[in-house]
Amino acid sequence: MIRFAPYKQLNRLIENETYEPLFSWGLRMAIAATVPVVWGVATGHMEAASWIALAAECICWVELKGSFAQRMRVLAGGSVLAFAFALLGSLSGGYLFFSVVAMIFVGFAAGLFKNLGDRGAGLAVCVQVMFVITNAYPTESPDDLRQRLFLILIGGAWTMLTGLGAVVFTPAQQPYRRTIALIWRANSNLATTITRGWDALSPRSSLRDTYQSEKDVRAALDTSFHFFETMAHQQSEKEQTKFQLAQIRKAAALVASNMIAMAEELESVKIKDVHDELRIKLHNMLRALGESLERMGSYMVNLKTEEELLIRSRLLRSDKMITLLKEYKTYDEVLGEATAQRVIQLAERTVKLMRATLERLETMGEDLPVFRSYSLIKTLLILHPKHWVRNLRLLLNFQTNNARYAARSALAAGLALFCYKYFEIDHGYWLPFTVLIVIQPYFTATITKAVDRVIGTLTGGLVGGLMIRLPSGIYAKEIMLFICFLFMVYFIRRRYSVAVFFITVSVVLLFDVEAVLNPMIIVIRALCTIGGAVLGITAGFALLPNWDKKQLPQHITDALGCNYQYFLASFFQESRPQNWTRNKRSAEGKNSNAYDSFSRYMQEPGGGNKSLMMTYYQLINHSVRITRELNNIHLEQEQDGEAPAERWPQQQLVSECLEWFNKVVERMALLHPPAAKNLQQPEPRPEWSYMSLQQKIYLEKLLIELKALYQDLGHMQRIAQ
Repeated sequence: MIRFAPYKQLNRLIENETYEPLFSWGLRMAIAATVPVVWGVATGHMEAASWIALAAECICWVELKGSFAQRMRVLAGGSVLAFAFALLGSLSGGYLFFSVVAMIFVGFAAGLFKNLGDRGAGLAVCVQVMFVITNAYPTESPDDLRQRLFLILIGGAWTMLTGLGAVVFTPAQQPYRRTIALIWRANSNLATTITRGWDALSPRSSLRDTYQSEKDVRAALDTSFHFFETMAHQQSEKEQTKFQLAQIRKAAALVASNMIAMAEELESVKIKDVHDELRIKLHNMLRALGESLERMGSYMVNLKTEEELLIRSRLLRSDKMITLLKEYKTYDEVLGEATAQRVIQLAERTVKLMRATLERLETMGEDLPVFRSYSLIKTLLILHPKHWVRNLRLLLNFQTNNARYAARSALAAGLALFCYKYFEIDHGYWLPFTVLIVIQPYFTATITKAVDRVIGTLTGGLVGGLMIRLPSGIYAKEIMLFICFLFMVYFIRRRYSVAVFFITVSVVLLFDVEAVLNPMIIVIRALCTIGGAVLGITAGFALLPNWDKKQLPQHITDALGCNYQYFLASFFQESRPQNWTRNKRSAEGKNSNAYDSFSRYMQEPGGGNKSLMMTYYQLINHSVRITRELNNIHLEQEQDGEAPAERWPQQQLVSECLEWFNKVVERMALLHPPAAKNLQQPEPRPEWSYMSLQQKIYLEKLLIELKALYQDLGHMQRIAQ
């Protein structure tokens, strides 16, 4: 088994690259940043090559995601920003006052880039590095300024060329399919989490594990909607490819809801008390579903014939496992017939959704490469002003927590730059740069980032210092520089301390290539990194901090209020939306915000009241379960082909749920009065006059959760008093 371990790791790396091409991103940066250095060494124009390489590296920190048009806009935007902030840094570099003011502006702008998501983080790094470095080396004359800006333009053009080469031959719809594939992979991980323990060998997954897997599915869905916003019911059927992909994404979301419903059905079952034969059959069925979901994700990306055959064979195996479980008739009190039949029903729906997905993929036809999919007119419209206006509006949204974070970053970075300039610290520009990198929206994340950066810097500086003293042949250091560029991108999301290690080694090698190596540079950078980390942590604690002790009640209130609106939209005609999944995503997102806030709250300095903390946790659990019950009710409504054997009147049950929801809203004022005050309480006018037996069961569970929620809110009120 040990012999084949490297091959398993290699297969895992290849599979991860299929879903998230980090090596391709690293390779693009390595080529874009190393080629100018090689040209500079070969021609003796190392200073010019350094500015070209710097611009290329900064722009390459922006990950290319989304459609071809989105990628080209990001590259063009990165080039414009690199030029603009290089100009600002070069002009202000010789003046202390203007440098500090400009640094505050840059820090605030970089913080606001968080409003743009993943791409915004890369753009923030781009503007930070370009400003800090050009400010540290101001130009001495207009000619020097023009020469520097010209070199940065060359770096931007070169980066756009390498970026274009990286995407022009890829299938046009592959980015969209890749975001959906990530949803299917998250579904597979969710199925694995639910399956764990049913083999009687591994420990059973906790409720927290299941919820974390559910959150991963939601994060993948949010990422897909971030880049491809149109929902299934909004997509025009005239654009067949996009219409089918939107429907496939909806199917992936419904599969996740089915899996969560299975987890709820099996949650209270004691595995060790289930009859062995029944337990094994259920385990095999869940495992077969997980394997089918995993293959579906892989097929979504590459659309290979062999992958299609593999997924179809997995689905056939799933059918067999479901049939074996259906044929089992000796149920016990631990896992009763009703629970088993419900799990079987959900499994059959999941297989049905996967087969429908395969049929939709077949109707899409061949996915043409980008260069064959974009006409001249369509290509010219990529840079239409409307796209820039929309992104500018997102950027200038000051209502988010990012505005507070941006102000904190700006003030801390301005102070760091002042210290560096005023005390004339040699290569002290690492001080403000570290502050900008280390400071995060929340205090606990800032500490983690600071520790990782210090560890990576110290170890990277030591290894880099040893490497440059080793005898090497021609271009050996450039090759090592290439490798460092590749791996620092690969590890930037997997393990930040390792990424910083490669970043530090690349900096040391770059100084050595420039033939200006000073042994003290390594020490200076280490000290500046430590100082910047300390300043960043201090700023996170003292400058406009975001304490979840204060924000958690608001997040919980928002989650409960969103569930209240979801309930009204589900049963009352005047507020019923066109598509229920919009309310589903909104409620799940609010629940996730509350859960993340609670996790940060437990790690904040000083801790908190344990009794209050447990009550907060219970409130979040109630909110999550309410959302799930509403989701399950709608899932049953989606099954148009399944006629329920019995119909039950819903009027009285819905009215009782509304009554308890209104009681909950009254007590929610204790958590966050403004949010609770805005919620409406209409007269009950249910749209559905009858519901299936399964919907009735879910509505009864919803009522139980509302009563428990009301009691816990009362308990919290007593604790507060």
